[in-house]
Amino acid sequence: MGWSPPFIEFKRAYLHALNPAGYGAMLVASAVSITAFLGAFRPYAQAFSTFLACGLALVLCPLSAWLTKGRFYLARTNTVNGPGVEVPTSPSPHECVVCRTHYALPDIADCPAHDGPICSLCCSLDSQCGDVCRKEPTAGPVLLPVPQLPPSSGRDAAREA
Repeated sequence: MGWSPPFIEFKRAYLHALNPAGYGAMLVASAVSITAFLGAFRPYAQAFSTFLACGLALVLCPLSAWLTKGRFYLARTNTVNGPGVEVPTSPSPHECVVCRTHYALPDIADCPAHDGPICSLCCSLDSQCGDVCRKEPTAGPVLLPVPQLPPSSGRDAAREA
């Protein structure tokens, strides 16, 4: 069908922060299921709200992937060992520039922030790079709602002073 890459990509360097196909399907399915559970629909929908959520997620995820034509699966192409890349048949492991540990080629990503190969673990744990490898001119931070605390009472204000 061509809605997803022909291979499984798990390295953070090649993925978007949020996958709209999965995340959007989960949000819609959760909202409809919670609404059904609270009794907005018929009693049968309330009783089977969990199955409703599962069914909606299973239908909406491929539907949104089809609507977006798979544009949001990969943030950038894998130039190290992705499809269409001539991979050397050498069994020698590759050294991560951060932890200096040797890894097999499928666990390595090219990192412009560290200027060399980086293992998927160091890539996931590195917070200093600022996701330079995934940045596009229009990319920005992923803004999610943050719960707000109520204003502090007089007792808390006196303690802060």
